Amino acid sequence: SEKVVLLTNKLNEIEHFHALDPHATFYVFVNVAPVCNQLGITSHGLALYLLEGADDDFGIACLGGECFGEAGHGFLRFSCAEPNDRLEQAIDFIPEALSRRQRIASYLESHPAARLKAPYPV
Repeated sequence: SEKVVLLTNKLNEIEHFHALDPHATFYVFVNVAPVCNQLGITSHGLALYLLEGADDDFGIACLGGECFGEAGHGFLRFSCAEPNDRLEQAIDFIPEALSRRQRIASYLESHPAARLKAPYPV
């Protein structure tokens, strides 16, 4: 679908994000292991940070790959079930959210389970 292509392409524009070809689903699975390793946060922790920690008034709902088993570690899953403008707004916010190092540090301080204990393979 046009929406899946839009989301996949926009996610691939983010540094160190690699969206897998979704193969006819409304979900896009993205390898974010390099970002998680750099920030010291699990992919599940990154998903929660994007939802509740990156901004006081704006959040992005996605799932950490851990929800899908061992092979999902280091991945995020995004849904295409939103209007295009909301998808673009969310994806455009991700680089800003990742640059907020003090907020990430504060989030990890208050959510120690989100700390990455060992780097993900890249």
